[in-house]
Amino acid sequence: MYLGLVPEPTCIPNVMATSELSQSYLKAIQNRRTIYSLSDKPILPDAQIVQLIQQAVREAPSSFNVQSSRVVVLLGGQHDHYWNRIVPTSLRISSTDEAVETAKPKLHGFQSAIGTILFFEDENLIKSQQENYPRYAPNFPTWSKHASGMAQIYVWTLLETEGYGVNLQHYGNLTEHALHTVYNLPESYKIQAEMVFGYPESVAGKKDYMSDNERVIVFK
Repeated sequence: MYLGLVPEPTCIPNVMATSELSQSYLKAIQNRRTIYSLSDKPILPDAQIVQLIQQAVREAPSSFNVQSSRVVVLLGGQHDHYWNRIVPTSLRISSTDEAVETAKPKLHGFQSAIGTILFFEDENLIKSQQENYPRYAPNFPTWSKHASGMAQIYVWTLLETEGYGVNLQHYGNLTEHALHTVYNLPESYKIQAEMVFGYPESVAGKKDYMSDNERVIVFK
């Protein structure tokens, strides 16, 4: 029996949960929004930031518990170097000086934040899984991206609960070679995204929601 067409709420409810824990969780994921206007005003000590990221990545699920996600945290001068040097240089190699000049205000906005989290997936582990489970071999690259996405959302939500503003970027196809060279990363590390975080200098804009019935279909 199809139960998809349930009454639509007139507005998005704050919470629809029965326990305090689930209410807190729903509130956290509702507050997880993209914020571009960030500064480097301190919120937590660097060591505590790293601990939070480690805990979030540790708990992120992955297919067959392969734990293929790898994270590089750039703080202080390394964060500045990434947005002031590595990204512009990589842009200049693959594009034009004009494109770099056009991108400078946006890159400066990212550099003004506190730090950048680089998300990678270790392809050696994915290849190993493909060899160990040949029946599922074509699926492991997709499942790897799922794992990275879940690690990203865990870290993002946790940072937001601590008062940070966050946005997600994708310059990795341009900067991956430089990152391997500068930070001596294994070639098997394939970048997925860059997460910029800092002190939020603005609030997130209004978010439009599609109908729940278009996205969640129920059969019983």
